[in-house]
Amino acid sequence: MAPKISEEAKEEKRVALLNSALECFSKKGYYATSVDDVVTYSKLSKGSFYNYFKSKEEIFINLMQYQTEKSQEALSKKLNEIPSPTEKIKYMINLDLPMNLYKKKLMRVHLEFWMYSADNPEIKEVMVNRFNHIIENTKAILKEGKDKREFREDLDIDNAASMFWGLHDGIWIHTLVLDDKEIFEAKIKEFETTFLRYIK
Repeated sequence: MAPKISEEAKEEKRVALLNSALECFSKKGYYATSVDDVVTYSKLSKGSFYNYFKSKEEIFINLMQYQTEKSQEALSKKLNEIPSPTEKIKYMINLDLPMNLYKKKLMRVHLEFWMYSADNPEIKEVMVNRFNHIIENTKAILKEGKDKREFREDLDIDNAASMFWGLHDGIWIHTLVLDDKEIFEAKIKEFETTFLRYIK
């Protein structure tokens, strides 16, 4: 009889596969990546892969959910420690600094996910839920800022939240094309200046 694997060990293998998927999808893209690529990178068996995921699409969805949950948990914990809505906004903007390879990999996979969701209802649902969650959290900070009179009284919270993420994502799209660290970091600082001027 095969030895039982602890829940902790199972989770370690699942995360190892998800991390391998991140590496492969960020390098080759969703369509060019195969299950064999993920398995080879993880140094686990193909059987191990199918113990956790039914297909390449399933690990793709799970990767986005895992990264979203991890980043949102860390962000929420940090924001709860910051009393000022202005400082919360500044913290969110500057999370992207300094730019590094890991952040670039995440954004490449996020862009793949956005594009693939257009043709896949299941992935689109994951993306819409993720987007709505992020927007609602941003709107809550903007409302807090209005309530505390840190932000202007006539601020349209819905428009401001959409603008925030439009600027953020637009900067990243340009960066993935241009691949210039200095330009990226200058744009992030300009993003901070421009957005704070808009909401104040």
